[in-house]
Amino acid sequence: MARPTEPAPSYSKMRLLYEVYYGFRPSKPVFTPEDYPDLTGKTAIVTGCNTGIGLETVKQLYNKNCNVVMVVRTESKGIAARDAILKEYPESKGELNVVGGCDYSDLTLIKGAAQEIKEVLNDQPISIIIHNAGLMASFNNLTSEQGYELMFQTNDLGPQLLQHFLDPLFLKKDSALKRIVWVSSGAHLLGPKEYGIFWDNPTFKDAPIESRPAAAVLYGQSKSGNILQASAWAIKNKKIVDEINCVSTSCYPGNLNTDLQRDWSWIQRVLLSRLMWDGKYGAYSELYGALYPHLDSRDQGAYICPFGEIHDPREDLKAGLKNGTDLAFWDFVEKTIQPFF
Repeated sequence: MARPTEPAPSYSKMRLLYEVYYGFRPSKPVFTPEDYPDLTGKTAIVTGCNTGIGLETVKQLYNKNCNVVMVVRTESKGIAARDAILKEYPESKGELNVVGGCDYSDLTLIKGAAQEIKEVLNDQPISIIIHNAGLMASFNNLTSEQGYELMFQTNDLGPQLLQHFLDPLFLKKDSALKRIVWVSSGAHLLGPKEYGIFWDNPTFKDAPIESRPAAAVLYGQSKSGNILQASAWAIKNKKIVDEINCVSTSCYPGNLNTDLQRDWSWIQRVLLSRLMWDGKYGAYSELYGALYPHLDSRDQGAYICPFGEIHDPREDLKAGLKNGTDLAFWDFVEKTIQPFF
């Protein structure tokens, strides 16, 4: 693949340590449910939302009368989550619809899921898209149906492919609110040195498993990619994005006790749960990107940290958002997913 045109700058280890510390001891949220606007008539699409942060995010949107399309891998789990939300918020005037089968481990399934989303929408304008679905694996040997390292496919290829199908439905001047949130992580700090990406072969296609780095580094790469995607999407679609006043951000929800750690050992879960926050706090971070009224075009590609603050990502990634590295990454992913359009 094409490499960035400029060498990656070095980054401060002290700054990295500060951001790691901040992830466990973030500032208090300043934009919380009581501050959210009424969302009657607005429609949001949230992926990976039958559990964890996504579930908490859907709850808060629905509580504000939003119509939410819940995009999940397993339909039965999505329906169970929907039914629980309906019972918890009986006064909401919103609607909840479930679209199952959006399994990023197999890119051939995404077009069908996107078509079902279109049918469910029935020409309703889309106000918010939150790419929340993700995978954080404890092992580095997981491989997708297409032969790609699974975290990269799930966290980067899948969301960009789904967005490809959503763009014609989303990029319209049909709603006063237009936001897209690409969920990243503080783990981007663990990504490789050159803009967080293994540029020689990010997917590790056809590479021996033994050549892969540790799972944490692979996860860091995938989350670096989300930061680049948030910026690149806005640049690629700048004309219409400016016309409809859309803001695209990446978001580090926080260090949270959710099902994302479901394949960790029980010892890891017990020890780290003492340092982690409830999933609802992650929803505050994501909904800052989706709803905070003072975000505007100057915040395109901003990196939102827990629980509703804008920080700089790692220094090399910050530079990559200005020197075209974000576009190089987007183009690589676009070329990789093109056979599935």
